[in-house]
Amino acid sequence: MSMNMDDLCDELDGLLASGDETGLSLDEVHGFMSAALCGPRVLSFSACVCALVLPGAAGDDDSERELPSRLIELLKALYEDTLRSIDAGSFAPVVACEQGGDGDDMHVDARQWCCGFLMCVEHNRAGWKLESSRVLELLTPIVLLADEREFEQVAAQLQEIDDDSFRQELLEELAESVCAFRKLFRKKPQARRPAGAAARTPKKPRLVR
Repeated sequence: MSMNMDDLCDELDGLLASGDETGLSLDEVHGFMSAALCGPRVLSFSACVCALVLPGAAGDDDSERELPSRLIELLKALYEDTLRSIDAGSFAPVVACEQGGDGDDMHVDARQWCCGFLMCVEHNRAGWKLESSRVLELLTPIVLLADEREFEQVAAQLQEIDDDSFRQELLEELAESVCAFRKLFRKKPQARRPAGAAARTPKKPRLVR
């Protein structure tokens, strides 16, 4: 696809807003895909589309319903770009931005992206190991930005930072959480060396640019 990602997202945003295929915003779709690609079990593109368009309807006759080809093309491009950015460590969430009344400040709202992410977590709840303290730690900024009441309860306990600054900190942690989830769930357990076996000198990693 020759168009850049900004143009792609603009077109996809318009298609999602004008149609009733998913009932989801671009932010929610990207949040879902982000979790699907950094989580414990990477979902294929077709599995993502099925979960987004027909949640809980796998195997039903309705699952054969065709989506507009252009919508599929744009969703696939977004899926592949999201995967590339996570692998490269350059991931950034797609979130809603609005110009402030004075024309200077930009208001960023990540609630729908976070809701989409949590929707995917719920889709594979058992695999996400929600009993793990590390998983819960990485989910914290996502949960707080998804639920205003949760945010207000935590923000009220913070004396040294105002709400806007706290929200900005959480926004900056979203990309870090996604990349950290990828490393956490892709980490292979180290093989245990047999007793008495000589330790090998580890090779230096090969750097790929």
